[in-house]
Amino acid sequence: MNSPNLRPLSAVPKTRRVFSKRQRSRAVSVGRQMLEGVLLLALGSGLLALLSWLPQKVDAMVVVSEAIADLIRGLGQLLEALLGLAAVILIAMLLLAGLLALVSGVFRLVKSFIRFFSSERPKPSQTIHRRYKTRR
Repeated sequence: MNSPNLRPLSAVPKTRRVFSKRQRSRAVSVGRQMLEGVLLLALGSGLLALLSWLPQKVDAMVVVSEAIADLIRGLGQLLEALLGLAAVILIAMLLLAGLLALVSGVFRLVKSFIRFFSSERPKPSQTIHRRYKTRR
């Protein structure tokens, strides 16, 4: 039972650190922290200046109302398209059901005519003998 791929149990370390704490990451230098702070302040003040300038050029209520109207029109068109697609699928399913009924009806008629005109019909005077099992 000694396989060359298996290590003996004594080679496995006794203690395993599964949930060991990670080493703490290095602290960010002061210069980098100051640069990030200045860049974030510049970004924030630029965005606020843009937002304060925007109403002078664009009427915000008109933009919002047009966006909502476009959204409602788009949803209406989407629902109309979905209803049209559902109608097409329903018509196709009804067509397939009708064709399946026609084909199965033809097959059953053919089978019934074959059975009716076959020469191997049992005579009414013949009795069919069955074996019955005896009960114990």
